[in-house]
Amino acid sequence: TGKIKGKTVGVIVAVFLITIIILGSLFAYSYTQLSVNLNDVRFHSIDWESLSWTTLLKLGLNTLSGNWFGAAFDLIQGINLNLIFGLSNNGILPVYIPDLSYDILINGIPIGSGNSDVDIIINPGQTKEITSFQNIQKSSLSNAGYSIISTQGIIDLKVKGTAYFKLFTLSIPIPFESSKQISIYDEIKNKITSEIQ
Repeated sequence: TGKIKGKTVGVIVAVFLITIIILGSLFAYSYTQLSVNLNDVRFHSIDWESLSWTTLLKLGLNTLSGNWFGAAFDLIQGINLNLIFGLSNNGILPVYIPDLSYDILINGIPIGSGNSDVDIIINPGQTKEITSFQNIQKSSLSNAGYSIISTQGIIDLKVKGTAYFKLFTLSIPIPFESSKQISIYDEIKNKITSEIQ
């Protein structure tokens, strides 16, 4: 009976170890199949200074000198963007994502950071999109201002940060980095044209 008990204990230990190895493998595989991408950047709006006759006259004089865009850019108080993130789970276990945090660079220049409360569960094989509203204030834009003016409103937006996936009780940081390009030239031109009219 001692040998039988020994074999039984050996089988139980072996099954336990195999179960742990299988769960560990599933966990590791699921971890490698999680991803975050910046799918799109959509222009939302521009916050403007109140336009007075003085600022419009100044703008008109700068337009005559060929620098209308630079003068118009000075009237911006902030730029509002919608960042569309795609969160994918190509693994075989469901994951919960509480939030993600990121740094923002415009034309290679750091201009601030953002955070989005995600609070969703992504099942195996699923991709979900979340929208993060981002307000970029004039004070943050000051370093990137010359770059935006010199490219006539082209913004190369890079977002890099970390999303936190929860698998069972573990919080798994997934680093990500994505870039998109947008233009604010037409939005500025349309606003100025409507004000002048």
